[in-house]
Amino acid sequence: MTEKPTGRRALLKIAAGSAGLTAVAAVTRRSLAPAGDDGSAGALMLSTHAGSDVQSLHLPLDERHLLPLGPQRWETQRLPTSTHSMVAFLWDAGQTAPRLHIRSRTAAGWGSWLSVTTLHDVADAGSVEKSGLAGTDVTWIGRADGVQIRVQGRRPAGLTLVLLYPERRPGDTSVGSSGTGLLEPRARQSAALGAARPRLIGRRAWGADESLRDTDPAYIHTIKQVHVHHTVNSNSYAREDVPALLRGMYAYHTKSLGWSDIGYNFLVDRFGRCWVGRAGGAGRLVRGSHTLGFNAESTGISAIGNYDTQRPSSAMLGAIAAIAAWKVAPFERDPVGSIRVESEGSDKFARGQDVALPVIDGHRDTNDTACPGRYLYEALPEVRRRTQELVAAGTPAPIIVVEEAASVTGEPRVGNTLSASPGRFTPSDVSVTYQWLRAGQPIVGASVQSYPVTPQDVGAVLSCLVTLNRAGLSPVVQTPSATGPTIAAPTLRVIASNNQKGIAKIRVKLAGPPGAPVVPTGVVAVTLGKRTTKFALLDGVVVAKFGGRRRLRAGTYAVGVVYAGDDIFTEATRNTTLRIA
Repeated sequence: MTEKPTGRRALLKIAAGSAGLTAVAAVTRRSLAPAGDDGSAGALMLSTHAGSDVQSLHLPLDERHLLPLGPQRWETQRLPTSTHSMVAFLWDAGQTAPRLHIRSRTAAGWGSWLSVTTLHDVADAGSVEKSGLAGTDVTWIGRADGVQIRVQGRRPAGLTLVLLYPERRPGDTSVGSSGTGLLEPRARQSAALGAARPRLIGRRAWGADESLRDTDPAYIHTIKQVHVHHTVNSNSYAREDVPALLRGMYAYHTKSLGWSDIGYNFLVDRFGRCWVGRAGGAGRLVRGSHTLGFNAESTGISAIGNYDTQRPSSAMLGAIAAIAAWKVAPFERDPVGSIRVESEGSDKFARGQDVALPVIDGHRDTNDTACPGRYLYEALPEVRRRTQELVAAGTPAPIIVVEEAASVTGEPRVGNTLSASPGRFTPSDVSVTYQWLRAGQPIVGASVQSYPVTPQDVGAVLSCLVTLNRAGLSPVVQTPSATGPTIAAPTLRVIASNNQKGIAKIRVKLAGPPGAPVVPTGVVAVTLGKRTTKFALLDGVVVAKFGGRRRLRAGTYAVGVVYAGDDIFTEATRNTTLRIA
């Protein structure tokens, strides 16, 4: 079916082709109110459009909002907002992607800095969905009412902050439970060659607003491959968060990036549930917009979460295998084998290039990206094996079903204690084991349910392998991740001296707790009397001098040192006095 762009699609293309993102009418410019007493800027208010219940805000980031911290380094003030739960960034296509970090204010206060990754799941060149915009993955952070932004590298034209709040609906809690929202397979679909149709939760159940789509679905003629992705989202979402998370992702793909629909054909969550993504019929061969150059003969499955930092659950791997088996079996593809496909043009393979690729591959096999994350990519051999077994057996293998995912509570901060919960599952008579990890590696002796955070953990993401075992069933391995990196309070030492007439020398040294593998970085502000100067730390040390040509007058001066903190170490201050003879 031919796709015909409507006015909004045409507007996005015209804007991207001329003045870039800043010309798009849908982008709302906001001026910040003066800073408040706490140093934060005026509140940013999200709003809804065209009857949607997904609130959004697009804020162009220019000199009014980004304060320079050094060469190719900027930061905003702490910006209060109305409630939001998802954050992303856009810029004009063709620009160099910057390094972007955010931190958010939640009920627990301001959190740690988080990296926001560049989006690589894009439409094909020449496609009606190619809007001329680039951006990041949309990051789910949970309910927040404040954001701060850090930009490093070359700042691209049209850099814009996107905030989204897909508010939870009353029915979200029951979606996917007790059969609610499950699609009933047609007889001919359920009898597909060699593989049963998995239990799918449809678009209507997760609340897709079909008015956001402005083109008809496109279809392909065969399935040669299954491309596996991850959404690079938070791994701590709850079961009832998933419908809203999908609504926010759908709104970002259509209203912000200008695509015709959510890019993925299917999505799976960490609880092992299968969700229908792109419209057009779950049982039909719908062309997705997920793998640049390789959408013409494939289907795309995205795992909700960030699997560079956490291992996918066994239930999630089983869900991916179930969809893959259902899709490749009618075309007699070998799930553990390879197949030759022709590239339509990606950043890894030129247009027209004939490539041998796995039937079930990771996004990184076709494009220059880390997707689907280190741990999910490492698990693809297991996905292929499970898919092969499902195709051969014609029915899903029995598994331990996770009703409520394992979780970790506690802040990853030196001196705190983290605790792992195994969640809820069926059958209930399983054995549970725990293994705590630092940066993905086992911590010797840390194999009980709780873990005291130590200085050796500073800067690392802590997680816990929670393994469910029962004879006769495949084990389920979950890795609920603590918010990272692990933070610590630094020690701040200040030595003020007057070694030369009228010249003050102030030495500042910041360090982590004994045994910490990293030292504080960033900027300190040193004040002598009424004069304040900022200095960059070098190996945790700053030596500030005051005086020189304009000698300091004799007297007693107040000395203040303020360390703003970095991704790992918290803020610190120290005051003293200095006598100038």
